[in-house]
Amino acid sequence: MKKRYFIAHTYLTLLVLLLSLIPIACYWWMIPAPDTLHGQLYLYSSLGYYGLLITIIALVLSPLASTRWTRPLYALLLALWLIYLCVDAATFNLYLFHVDWIMIEMFLMDFEGLGLPNIIVVSAAALAALIAAGCWLLSRWVYKKSEHHKLSLRPVALLSCTIIVLFAGNSSLNIWADKYHRQEVSYINPYLPVYRPITSSKHAEALTQLLPGLLPATQGTMNRSAIQEKSVVRYPLEPLQCEIVASPPSIIMLVVESWQAAALQPEIMPNVARFSKKATHFDQHISGGSATIPGLFSLFYGLHASYYPAFKATPAANPSEFTERLAAQGFEQRIFTNSNLDRFAMRSLIFPRVPESDFYQAKTDAAVVTKFLQQQERQQTNTQPRFDFVFLTSSHSPYKYPKKFARFTPLPSVKGGYAFNKQADNTPYKNDYYNSLFYVDHLLGEILNHLEKSGALENSWVIITGDHAEEFNENKAGFWGHGSNFTRWQTHTPLLVHAPGQKLARHETRVSSHQDVVPTLMQEVLGCDTAREAYSTGTNLFSLPENRSLVMSSYYNNAYWVDGTVLDRSTGKQYAWTDINNTNRTLDKEKLHQLQDEERRFFRDTESRGLLSGKH
Repeated sequence: MKKRYFIAHTYLTLLVLLLSLIPIACYWWMIPAPDTLHGQLYLYSSLGYYGLLITIIALVLSPLASTRWTRPLYALLLALWLIYLCVDAATFNLYLFHVDWIMIEMFLMDFEGLGLPNIIVVSAAALAALIAAGCWLLSRWVYKKSEHHKLSLRPVALLSCTIIVLFAGNSSLNIWADKYHRQEVSYINPYLPVYRPITSSKHAEALTQLLPGLLPATQGTMNRSAIQEKSVVRYPLEPLQCEIVASPPSIIMLVVESWQAAALQPEIMPNVARFSKKATHFDQHISGGSATIPGLFSLFYGLHASYYPAFKATPAANPSEFTERLAAQGFEQRIFTNSNLDRFAMRSLIFPRVPESDFYQAKTDAAVVTKFLQQQERQQTNTQPRFDFVFLTSSHSPYKYPKKFARFTPLPSVKGGYAFNKQADNTPYKNDYYNSLFYVDHLLGEILNHLEKSGALENSWVIITGDHAEEFNENKAGFWGHGSNFTRWQTHTPLLVHAPGQKLARHETRVSSHQDVVPTLMQEVLGCDTAREAYSTGTNLFSLPENRSLVMSSYYNNAYWVDGTVLDRSTGKQYAWTDINNTNRTLDKEKLHQLQDEERRFFRDTESRGLLSGKH
């Protein structure tokens, strides 16, 4: 490719990048104005993020500049970027959420189902045509200019340096804000489109040492009301009315990492299987997603996990109403885990009122359980109700357990060897996993035996579940572990619920979800008679509907689950929850629209935010 064509390609990219400032400025207009220097710097330095994103794409697509037949294609791609920004800005202004692939597909295939007036559709089509024509004309002008004039690289170099500086500043601010919960910065994130800023806890301290004046190593101090004014979230929808319960039972929540529902068998988990004979077993229980964060978020908030990014941006303004009610009713809250819940704002979202003295973080699951049992012994005479959360992680890859728990063989010669052969025999890998669950079951058995012998079980709710499931290529599609799809093998996890005094087993065959746990405990234990729709998208576990629609999440993408059909929002792919290869599925559009309404329920009305009027 001739050098002048590459330079022209670069000029075209930078010109479109400058044009992108127009729709991006619309987002700035919608964002409540930052009150601090850090917030202002972060907002304006976000240009570096978009600049680097477009620059990388331009470099990858630079071969398109080599011929006059492929240049219009690149111009069209740039036009699509501008069209996306314009459409997303308009959508966000109205609904406070960003456009994804499913919305695009629905607009193209069933725009009437979105309830859009024809005038809006016609206007959007006209704007898209205008942008496409403009980019094509701009492309022709730039390349023609390059044929008759030598284009200088100086403006390109200057703008490139500016982009790099802005991106470095933006990333540094977000790393610092994420580590120290500086919500005067992080509240901006949900407002920006296709925005995935860099986070890195291990580099945050180095930044504070390098720039102590600009990035101090201190936690954020914005008060809750000030943060709520800037948050996109409105949660709960109304103050909860909860009657103070005299002598309420305690709540013990035992969560197992990566727990596949099919693994709850007497030969693998004898202690839990035995306990299930005096609990309600929810046979078709679905996690909030196929990864830990959505699983725990939905479990403690009773919300679709797709809300997590918005809540994470302002955790101090929107802590879990469940744990807030526990605190209000005098529950002592204690946490036992070897997982780092400080990451991803999980501790500040779910357990903001748990003091360090009651937050026990050990190095191993055995140490976690030992600490829990010690605390139980010390507090046997304490009549204060307690909420205990025990999170065991030995069943997470690479599946840790003492040798004496290696009941199932053969074992893999190399842990994780399936990475080199996606269709490998899964038997040794599942055996390794089952051994870790056999060990976790032993630890859970110690807890359950203590609860029974001490009599604590008579006045305690015990919830046993997993954060998500674990796949071993059961779909025969090359998927292992979790976080890569939303089939039953990655989202179907056990749920056992023991109510105080329960003696007999009960099986519930209707579909339940993690988001049902909070409204159940709020109603059954905490005396809350406020309509559950005011704080949850779930329902009471003991009055489940016959048909179900859910939203599930993974690391970066979401999916709709409607009566056993999964619709992946990032790809538009539909498949059966029980078999990813079964793609001949249809989805009830009305239920899909209902789910989308539920995903907007806890976002602020645009009028109340001043978005339509331009108020800051």
